[in-house]
Amino acid sequence: MFLQSLSPVFALPLLSAMLACLLTRPAAALCDALHVHLFTAGPSPITPGMTIASFTEATFVGYAPSVVAALSGPINTPSDTCDGLFATPSFICTAGSTPNTILGYWIDDGAANIYLAEAFSSPVPIVNPGDFIDLAIIFGLAFKPTY
Repeated sequence: MFLQSLSPVFALPLLSAMLACLLTRPAAALCDALHVHLFTAGPSPITPGMTIASFTEATFVGYAPSVVAALSGPINTPSDTCDGLFATPSFICTAGSTPNTILGYWIDDGAANIYLAEAFSSPVPIVNPGDFIDLAIIFGLAFKPTY
């Protein structure tokens, strides 16, 4: 009988060691100087084959990709199913502009390598000065099955 692991439960020491590898390795931190971008159009669904060219970047006044100098953590997530590193970029509209409907975000290395993307559960309108998006992005490794 063929069996395949589907939801192994990882021990916390292994997860902590794996997360530490994202921050420190011989050449440099793997997750260092990440660029977080907002998008107004992109693939649906988002797939592992995505590229930066798959997305249309936000254009509201005051918008610029957020550079996350370093991830923080590790932390235990609110759902208590994983440990992770986190980043908290913010974006704010500083003046009236062409309205944007923000569908999600992607993270890249500032060059050509995209690391991840996520669509929001519902679109976020950016219309007026002071409209903003504060993200809490968690790079999580699961230690409890979620089924």
